[in-house]
Amino acid sequence: MADRRDGLRSLRRRARGGTDAGPAYPAHWEADIALRDGSAAHLRPILPEDAEALQAFHQRQSEHSRYLRFFAPMPRLSERDLTRFTTVDHRDRVAFVVLVGKDIVAVGRYDRTSPRSAEVAFNVADSRQGSGLGSVLLEHLAAAAREQGIDVFTAEVLPQNTKMIKVFTEAGFDVDRTLDDGVVMVSFRIDPTARSLAVMAEREHRAEARAMERLLHPESVLLVGVSSHRDSVGGRFLTALEGSGYAGTVHLVSREALELRGRRAWARISEVPGPVDLAVIALRPEACLDAVEECAEIGVRSVVIPTEGFADSERGRSLQRELVARIRRHGMRLLGPGSLGMLRTGDSPLSLSLAPHMPRAGRAALAGQSSALSAMLLAGTDARGIGLHEFVGVGNRADVSLNDTLQHWEDDEEVGVIGLALESMGNPRKFTRIARRLTRRTPLIVLRPPGSESHLPPGHDVRRSTLPRRALDQVLDSAGVVQTGGVDHLLDVVDGIERQGLPLGPRVGILSNTAALGASLRGAADRAGLRIVAENRSVPLSPDPRLIQRAFTTMAALGEVDLVIAGVLDAQGEDAEEVLRQMAIVARHSEVVLLVCVVTGSDRFDALRGRVRVDPQLPPVHATPFAVVRAASGLLEAALRPAADDEEPARREDVDRVAAREIAERLLRDHPGAGSPSDPGDRTGAEVEVGGDDVAALLAAYGIELLQGRRVVDEEEALARAAEIGYPVALKSTDPVLRHRADLGGVRLGIPDAVQLRHAVQAMHKDLSYSSAPLEVQAMAPAGVPMVVRSVEDPSLGPVLSLSVAGDATDLLDDIAYAIPPFSEAGAHRLVDAPASAVKLRGTRGLPPADRDALADLVVRVGLLAEDLPELAFLELYPVLVAQHGLTVVGAGARLAPAPNRTDGARRTLSGPPGA
Repeated sequence: MADRRDGLRSLRRRARGGTDAGPAYPAHWEADIALRDGSAAHLRPILPEDAEALQAFHQRQSEHSRYLRFFAPMPRLSERDLTRFTTVDHRDRVAFVVLVGKDIVAVGRYDRTSPRSAEVAFNVADSRQGSGLGSVLLEHLAAAAREQGIDVFTAEVLPQNTKMIKVFTEAGFDVDRTLDDGVVMVSFRIDPTARSLAVMAEREHRAEARAMERLLHPESVLLVGVSSHRDSVGGRFLTALEGSGYAGTVHLVSREALELRGRRAWARISEVPGPVDLAVIALRPEACLDAVEECAEIGVRSVVIPTEGFADSERGRSLQRELVARIRRHGMRLLGPGSLGMLRTGDSPLSLSLAPHMPRAGRAALAGQSSALSAMLLAGTDARGIGLHEFVGVGNRADVSLNDTLQHWEDDEEVGVIGLALESMGNPRKFTRIARRLTRRTPLIVLRPPGSESHLPPGHDVRRSTLPRRALDQVLDSAGVVQTGGVDHLLDVVDGIERQGLPLGPRVGILSNTAALGASLRGAADRAGLRIVAENRSVPLSPDPRLIQRAFTTMAALGEVDLVIAGVLDAQGEDAEEVLRQMAIVARHSEVVLLVCVVTGSDRFDALRGRVRVDPQLPPVHATPFAVVRAASGLLEAALRPAADDEEPARREDVDRVAAREIAERLLRDHPGAGSPSDPGDRTGAEVEVGGDDVAALLAAYGIELLQGRRVVDEEEALARAAEIGYPVALKSTDPVLRHRADLGGVRLGIPDAVQLRHAVQAMHKDLSYSSAPLEVQAMAPAGVPMVVRSVEDPSLGPVLSLSVAGDATDLLDDIAYAIPPFSEAGAHRLVDAPASAVKLRGTRGLPPADRDALADLVVRVGLLAEDLPELAFLELYPVLVAQHGLTVVGAGARLAPAPNRTDGARRTLSGPPGA
């Protein structure tokens, strides 16, 4: 098998260059895919060397399946057919194969029948029908076809081939069907629609959730690399498994003994009676590769690898890539490498982790990446007594990622709050898409350590974003995610929600038995922006616990607060635990969330927290006003979800997507350096500048009018163009640095007539003699608030819009708002209002308010353009003058590049580089 892989790699390397070996091989079309049953497979363009495997696939098919595909029995493909099917040009004739191991399990192809349409066909193995392969092939073929300028798919299907007809009709496209001479003729446009994207997202969710279900709920477990030493990694996993009360079948593989801890040990994986649901491989990195092959032979479905060392060197990284390739080719899924494992409580407990103790059962779900961060999560959970439902340590997340855990927990009714510790994000766009849907029901609390983008942990193979950190922060906020700054902060918020649920509203009450402590709480609450509606700082400091209990009852029972922060200065003589217990009873009956700050000696605080740890009926306790207010802010943010955009994306009926695509294709085709990049995330050197009439036409296709302007080379041409436009006019340098800088002499506004224009041209030629850029005459726009709207195709996030008030101060203060399209109407308005300096749009110091609705409409249109045209590497509208009524786009510039392989595009793929 290794020889065959080497041969395929060699062929791909030759083909990528488009040499005599054949047409250029589109490596960016390769992908690992998740199937409906939770397994994985590899999809790639077909190769001539696939002829033998294709013949074997064809002969394995039933006579009925062969008849449905070819309208004839065809027991064997002729040599001519094999050559025709396996030799394609990756443009007019495209074919994909899906591989599990070395076997082809599905084939899909299209053949161009006209400049804008192609005929499509599939063939799925009988044993794999119903696994979702047909719909995945359709998505990948459609993406490849759109890349080659094809808009419409057609197909001829026998009426009895109901499964194939369902692939088309249930994909979310608008399908036309007609019956002609006993054959169903199918035709549909392959542009992604809101319905097709929703269907794809639902199928993706179902497959990835199923993969996690298989991983987290095994009926049989195989531990590879167990030794007699309890402190070895394999030994510790066995100890955790036995201590959790796991009731399934356990197999051990060890070269040391025939029996370990009363269990039979096998010498080799191949000797283990299969199939096995889950294998934990605790071996050195090189040995893990061979162990995976042996696991595949006995039918292992999922693998956990706790081994570190897969990322310490280029050799380690190469081993990790090969490991993932082997795992996925055999249809398995991988947790790790470098995983701290997983655990589950409840009715069917399981611990395959290095957790210090089996936690109490509860409603929190936690996941971390590196072993260090995962260990901190588990230690903090143990210290607080957080009720845990499931924990997953994804390690290097070479295969299973945090996105997969979210897909699984979204459907789990036992999960009441989710906490994630992020160190990198392989697909942040997909993460926010899932989070926006999930947070409607379940709070999602996320830790993003400072500097995580510039100091990624070893083994985290991700595309680096070109945008500042705050851009992703704002994108996460827009998905309803609660962000925290440290492990303690994350767990304090999770603990509060797991014990008491979310507050019903934003109203906060403060209670304290000393004025000084109350003042500290109020100061911290004000800085956090909490809405304080009730306050009692005058509860007497007394050994009688009934005083503070009565004060709390009075505040909570009136129904005027949703969350109470209680500050208790320990009087030493009182029973603090009993005070908390009585207050908790009142809080539950009053539907009020209670958080407590207890100021006391360290011994008494530790003892109190120890009792809280084992009693889920008690509220969380904190040692400082800052900590308790920080936790309260997180609970309120999760409850309110103020920035989440749940509405349907806005649409504009006057958009001409075909015209925009034709402009992009023409400009890229005419530019000799705009070939497809070898790295789908890197388009450096392949960009085409767009300006003048082209950028105006591109914007016009999306209903955006650019203010008329003409480039001129001398005074006479300037006068002629101004006469065409009409006075008054503006005169500008086209130099990208000077064109917006009146203070540097690059702009002259309000020129009333030809005489003044002649003087302005002469003066600018003299003052800007150091610049060779021509000048531009432009119509004067109505006065308004100057804004900047930009779109960037980011390697990690995909299209990202930014909006700010124009000016140096805005750039220096980084007062820029970011968001991912497409936008709902409300989402566009939120982006307009997001920059602090956007207060200028509302009207200040006697000035009338600007037309924010018009600016929001512009945001929607730019978002649609950026989403529909991945070739748009960069777009800047600057300045956009927002008047009291309407707006004017005064300047625009754009750059195009070959379409990137978006991390969250219109085809389903598994994260990470595809196996090869």
